[in-house]
Amino acid sequence: MRPEAVDRVKVRILVDNYYDVLLPSTANVKRVGPGETKKPLMAGHGYALFVEVFKGDSYANLLVDFSHSPVVLLHNMESLGISPDDVQTAFLTHGHYDHFGGLVEFARRRSKPISVYVHPDAFYPKLVVTPKGRRGPWQLDRKACEEAGVVFVEENMPSVVNRFFLVSGEIERTTDFERPWPAARVIKGDREVQDYFVDEQAVGVLVKDMGLVVISGCSHPGIVNIVRHMRNITQERILCVIGGFHWSILPEDVVEKSIDALMELDVGLVVPCHCTGFYPTCMASRKLGERFAVSSVGTVIELGSGGDDA
Repeated sequence: MRPEAVDRVKVRILVDNYYDVLLPSTANVKRVGPGETKKPLMAGHGYALFVEVFKGDSYANLLVDFSHSPVVLLHNMESLGISPDDVQTAFLTHGHYDHFGGLVEFARRRSKPISVYVHPDAFYPKLVVTPKGRRGPWQLDRKACEEAGVVFVEENMPSVVNRFFLVSGEIERTTDFERPWPAARVIKGDREVQDYFVDEQAVGVLVKDMGLVVISGCSHPGIVNIVRHMRNITQERILCVIGGFHWSILPEDVVEKSIDALMELDVGLVVPCHCTGFYPTCMASRKLGERFAVSSVGTVIELGSGGDDA
């Protein structure tokens, strides 16, 4: 299963937990400086990316996730000059509220329906149970979404969307150190059970003569599992991986093993986002050096023609 290779890909961080207008740009990572947007951008515990690809005269885009809040998503889109109607197709990585919270209002703001690719299990109610108590359940409201103009396309196997976007299908678990999050639960029928995040999928874009850009949501199945899975599908070098890695809840030795594995996989650029956590992100920065870039709202990661190799 291979998508068509593109000349260039641009990944814009629309919503993330962190925003810093003083970060310097590099050849492949372009930052938003003071006064460069219509309105100041917002950060929050949510996630959304706008992915654009270019091949000759062809162009396509994909919205990945919808933030925790329509307020933040729509504000940042407006600030960056992106209309809801500009989005051609969309993809939901998994069924957690901080990824689908802005979907209904986003769809309502459009003048036409929007196809959203999703795993069927993303519609189950999900919750988190910790020593501090129960949080949730949260559930993706299919009826409200469809009434707002969402056309769900359910996928659980690898597939190609709009020629250029590879949807991973269910992630194969191959590492011995990336284990299910014990606090995560899912309600199926009348039973509350451990959530193994069968519904979480990733997206890949193949850049001509360079390799595969992998975009994950929270990486609950494990970011190393995800990268291996995407490499196995395409047999391509991993040029870049962008996403929440969910390292904030993991022991330090597991984070170290994950970073080491990404290095062994020769990932060209690693951009931890969202749920990765401050201290794990610092660890990644120290170990990865020039192969690391911190995420910040508004940032564009651009690879391919017109940009330098990672």
